[in-house]
Amino acid sequence: MKTYPSISVVIPTIGRPSLGSAVDSALSQSIGVHEIIVVADTVEPLNVPVDKRIRVVRTGPRSGGANARQYGVQEATSDVIALLDDDDLWHPFKLERQLSEVSEADGNRWVVTCKCAVREPGHREKIWPRTLIGERQSVADYLFTLHHFTVGDAMLQSSTLCFPRSLALQVPLNFAPDSIHDEPGWLMELQQRVPGLAIRHVPECFSIYNIGENSVSRSSLDVSEQYIEWGREHLRDASARVRGDYFLFSAVTAAASAQSLYGIRRSVVSGFSEGRPGVPAMVYAAAKFGRTLMGKVRSHAH
Repeated sequence: MKTYPSISVVIPTIGRPSLGSAVDSALSQSIGVHEIIVVADTVEPLNVPVDKRIRVVRTGPRSGGANARQYGVQEATSDVIALLDDDDLWHPFKLERQLSEVSEADGNRWVVTCKCAVREPGHREKIWPRTLIGERQSVADYLFTLHHFTVGDAMLQSSTLCFPRSLALQVPLNFAPDSIHDEPGWLMELQQRVPGLAIRHVPECFSIYNIGENSVSRSSLDVSEQYIEWGREHLRDASARVRGDYFLFSAVTAAASAQSLYGIRRSVVSGFSEGRPGVPAMVYAAAKFGRTLMGKVRSHAH
């Protein structure tokens, strides 16, 4: 019979009603988990299932997701950590399949992820990413280079990540406080500081990523300047193509979600002055600018 390492599931929460379902999906794993650490980034009471494996600890209020995840890692007693957000869900065979994928990986120098079903109100369900990351591929190149004219080609979503606890003790998940990109930044830092790190990507879909009304991607506040500053700081050593594509995609997306033409223009200028964007990123930014402009014209007409 195959044996697996003990697993601690870390679930940061702000007390959303979906927390109970997320915990249930962790409790229902085919190989069983050693413990579920619910890290409350709130002082409000939580509604969680009754199970001796569940432990509630508190960091809140408003300490932030990365701080909550790292606190959960520090509280964990297992060798392996699996992250799960309080509004996401796992397929029952998620952890078994992932740990089988890395059963012969080199020591504790691995991270395993999988595809996820992206669910957003009013939109058709999508299975992302379409392209898997290579075991030794640069995280920055994988996530921020656009090769096609549509989104969804690359993704490393937090609720898909499973890794040895020792990695998050060596490079804390909150190593960059207030970062606009928690998991990508952490994975990039891991690649720099852990020689031979392997990132394995299970090709099947074992997680459900729910995008709700309060998602950052729906923010009405223009935070594109934060994206620009993040790119300047963390993509200094990346290729000009990666930098250019990042500004014209990630920063432009942030500006467009807030309907900020100024933010889009600023992001595009940064992309061309500090990088060399590819054609897909240029087309994407132009489309976002056009849609935002037309939206403002229509709103003024009414």
